[in-house]
Amino acid sequence: MLTKPLLMLYVAGLMTLGECVMTTPDGATSREAQAVCRELSVKLPTRSRSDTNQTQKEIGELYAAFEAICPGFELP
Repeated sequence: MLTKPLLMLYVAGLMTLGECVMTTPDGATSREAQAVCRELSVKLPTRSRSDTNQTQKEIGELYAAFEAICPGFELP
């Protein structure tokens, strides 16, 4: 099930990356995509040992969506 934060992250990432591909000159797309991924990465929630099972599941879904939007991007 897509939670609201997961859906918003996924849609924002896809829209922004799609916009970069359509509007940037050759060679700039990669830089723009990296900038978008950097911005999205700082918005990902942190994990804690005290997270409930539901919270762990939702955070996992957000990280999976991030990986789908920004494959291979290394998180800080």
